[in-house]
Amino acid sequence: MKQKITWAIAIIALIWITGIIIDFDELANKKQNPKYQEYIENYKADTEQKYNEIIDQLDDEYKIQFDEQKSIRVDDCIGSNFEGAEVKLAGIQIYDSIFRQKSKKPYYTYNCNSAKLDPDHPMFGLPDIEIAVGPVAYYEPEKSAFESLIKLGIDNKPKPYRTYKKRLIIDSLGVQNKFVEMQLWLTTFTVNITVIADRDKPQIDPTESTLNERIYPGYWYKDSRRYVSMNDLENKEEYKNHLYSDITFVLEVNPNASPWYINTDNTQTEMPDIAVGAVFCQQLIKRPKDENKIHLQTYKGMAAPLYHKAFEDDNPLSNNLDESILNVLTDLENVKNENIWNKEYFIKLYSANIGSRQKGFFGNKKFDEQVEYTFLMPLFVVGSWDIQIPSEILPEMEAPKPYYKSLSLKNLIPKWGLSFGKWLSSGIIIILLVLILLYLSPSLLRKLFK
Repeated sequence: MKQKITWAIAIIALIWITGIIIDFDELANKKQNPKYQEYIENYKADTEQKYNEIIDQLDDEYKIQFDEQKSIRVDDCIGSNFEGAEVKLAGIQIYDSIFRQKSKKPYYTYNCNSAKLDPDHPMFGLPDIEIAVGPVAYYEPEKSAFESLIKLGIDNKPKPYRTYKKRLIIDSLGVQNKFVEMQLWLTTFTVNITVIADRDKPQIDPTESTLNERIYPGYWYKDSRRYVSMNDLENKEEYKNHLYSDITFVLEVNPNASPWYINTDNTQTEMPDIAVGAVFCQQLIKRPKDENKIHLQTYKGMAAPLYHKAFEDDNPLSNNLDESILNVLTDLENVKNENIWNKEYFIKLYSANIGSRQKGFFGNKKFDEQVEYTFLMPLFVVGSWDIQIPSEILPEMEAPKPYYKSLSLKNLIPKWGLSFGKWLSSGIIIILLVLILLYLSPSLLRKLFK
């Protein structure tokens, strides 16, 4: 019997230790590593010194002179001052509510290339949903092994994917003509959409009056009632299958974002004309990969439609009929005579089903959904365009760990990713203590199994 108890102690202890290892990162004590902050400060200083060295290496004849008026950007939010394209968030439309480039705290926080939205109660109902737009970067298609071997040792600076030369006749007699060169550059950017459901129990339970204080459209929660409050919902918590069934993220694409084209003493760098060729979805990743029911309109391999307006209610019709007709005719004429060069467009990423989910026995499996887009954006360029890849200037970052982690008392009661995980761990510890007591007390063991 003592041997069986020994085996039982070993198995249960192994299960318990496994739980401690699984939840160690989440439950461990975290202490800031002073070396991490020191490294960050040194990295900033080294980067600044490297920039200064580059500037000092320039001869006086190449010192930059520029028109200060052209160096001013009037954007409320600037993602980058590098030449070329820029993609920013124009806003989010949820059902019939539109959130633009202005924060409406606490339920909408706009940050130029990102935003976080929670349109109803901060702890119940619809979960938070967040979007982050990555910078536009130069893209070079992967070369075959043979192509890489041929180009070994040759200048690897960024180059256009293709170059087009067109002959243009200037007048009707065809006497004068010239050749115009147009380059095709490939760029890429990423978009992440993440659902963040609140799983922490409020420190102070909200009162009935606060839950009834505000009402929201019933269709937000697939409810047949016209309006509902948080108290009317059967499942209030954000992680309990609350989904966005009509949400659109609108991106603003500016192919020629930076205005500071410069004149040097010897040569002039003219402002190029840049046009968006298209925006293709190059890659799409849904998380969790094995379990999701996310509905999307833009999929891998598709070209995302380019719109002239961010939202359908932009430039609404006037109450004056004559003025409305004039506005429509003006819009039609502008479209008819549209020039693609330096033209801003809008991309709309729509979903009819994304959110937090709860499934499995006792609803013990909870997860939030995430989408990661990678877009390929070909740009047509006429004129001079200097490509600068920031990663070639910045030193490589190899920072130490920001925190020291140590075992805490919480680690001894792992959660196992379950809502009742602490109770399970407590039960395991009690059983383990009872078995150890029986093992150390032969007289008690003999009395129980006499």
